[in-house]
Amino acid sequence: ESSLPPHGGGHTRRGKTRIARALLGAALVASRVSAMVATRRACAAGVIAISPARTLALALHAGQEPATSRKPAKTVLTKGDGRLKPSKAKSTLSLPAPNPKNKPRSNGVKPVPLTLAPPSGWRAIWDLIVELRADRTAVVDRMGSEAISSSAPAQSRAYETLISLMLSSQTKDTVNLATMLKLREHGLTVDNILATPDEQLNELIHAVGFHNNKVRFIKQSTAILREQHGGRVPDTMEGLLALPGVGPKMAIIVLRVVYGKVVGISVDTHVHRISNQLGWTGPVATKLPEQTRGAIEAWMPSDIWADVNLVLVGLGQEIQTEKPKLLRKCLECSDPDAALALVARLGLDVPRERAKLAKGNAA
Repeated sequence: ESSLPPHGGGHTRRGKTRIARALLGAALVASRVSAMVATRRACAAGVIAISPARTLALALHAGQEPATSRKPAKTVLTKGDGRLKPSKAKSTLSLPAPNPKNKPRSNGVKPVPLTLAPPSGWRAIWDLIVELRADRTAVVDRMGSEAISSSAPAQSRAYETLISLMLSSQTKDTVNLATMLKLREHGLTVDNILATPDEQLNELIHAVGFHNNKVRFIKQSTAILREQHGGRVPDTMEGLLALPGVGPKMAIIVLRVVYGKVVGISVDTHVHRISNQLGWTGPVATKLPEQTRGAIEAWMPSDIWADVNLVLVGLGQEIQTEKPKLLRKCLECSDPDAALALVARLGLDVPRERAKLAKGNAA
């Protein structure tokens, strides 16, 4: 006897529709699970690396409870078919535990080292930039942290260099120099800064960007210098990066300027932007300065690393605020056509600036 209700034609169509939807949903779920399994196998094999956020997403989609302390299951290579299969240990996904030293977290898979071939024609472009920057007349040459460091007393040079770099973030060089001169007049030593009330220190540096945060960072870092380093500025990347408010860009400059150690390329917004504009970061533009550093260090000869920051920062400043001077230098250099093409690529409106320069000369 039929189980369908009387006049069940409409019910039959609706039933078939529900069955079709259920089958489609099951197929989508199976496809998603298959993709997740393939991704996890590739991660276990070291072929790809996934972020902690993606690891969590995979665990949640798979219906697993993401572990916070358990280690990932080991994978073994089966004999014969060469496929990766989980070992007998229970398979779990783990999230990395918080690192108190603020080091990059790892999901257990080592990232593939970045390897890039030197961009075609990069040496000619670099030599031309060095020629355009030979006069050393940009703002950073006169008022940047390196210039401040060179004018500091020998006994406090390392500390003044560190403080000037901490103040320089999100701050114009002119403002940074003026603030450093006020601190020198106040007494820029480890003991004196620690003895200075936070309110007074904030008043001294109020002109720099994020001065409230910088008061806290300066006080915390200075306390670490006295308590853990005998008042000396660390001479290693690890020691410098352990200081609150100090990042790789600052640490690299401190090591080079104070201790003569060239350990990398300091990348700020100018270096980041120009490197991408010139195609020096590879086939895909980088989004973060540290990505840019990894890209250009992968192919750029280490014997010019020490010069890259100052040269490119100065060029970037001149493109933004000293266009007539830069244009004159292009017209007077060894290859004017190449220089004009270069600065045009970096965002300078050459026809407009040439017209303004010609008008000024005629006047």
